[in-house]
Amino acid sequence: MNRSALCAILGALTLAACAGPQPGTPAFTAQQEQQKQQARVDTVKDSVSDLPSWFANPPTDEFSVYSAGTATSADLQFAVDKAVLGAKRSLADRVNSKLSSKMKEFISESGVGENTQVLAESERVTSNLITEVNLAGYDVTQKKIVPAGTQYRVYVLLQYPLGQANRLLVEQVKKNDLLQGKLRASKAFQELEKDIKDARGGAAGVTNGGQPTVE
Repeated sequence: MNRSALCAILGALTLAACAGPQPGTPAFTAQQEQQKQQARVDTVKDSVSDLPSWFANPPTDEFSVYSAGTATSADLQFAVDKAVLGAKRSLADRVNSKLSSKMKEFISESGVGENTQVLAESERVTSNLITEVNLAGYDVTQKKIVPAGTQYRVYVLLQYPLGQANRLLVEQVKKNDLLQGKLRASKAFQELEKDIKDARGGAAGVTNGGQPTVE
């Protein structure tokens, strides 16, 4: 390569370097911020493309409550734990809503909606029930792990059998003489007791203290 050609190449490189904003200038700062914003946009696009169908639309059935969660971390196990914790928070809210709705259904069917004492007792029992409900019977039915830059993104789907919550609801009602007499006459309560009995099917065990185990 002759000297004139080499000088032409060096000149072009120098012009290219000078064409960009100099470090420390407002233009350089704006360029850096724009690049960061583009990187965030690309990350979001990747997350959406990796999104499992069961995350956007969790399954539904009459026997279980489902909840999905996601989280990121540089540590894989921590990402899994965070995703499960997020899904459990949502799961607890859904289970509590189901139980509250079921109690209101019993009260309505029993025709005691105007009975202030019964309504007060139902509120108390529902509050106790929600406090006692734990999600020890949940199961991670789906899990997906994808790269997210230098981190892991984890998607999880939890399933919680309604049988456990339904049994606790029945036990709480049985502890209250006022509600037991009123609600036991309702068709919904009778069907619930039958469902619980059928679900046991002789296969479920009994834990210490006489409480039924999760199926």
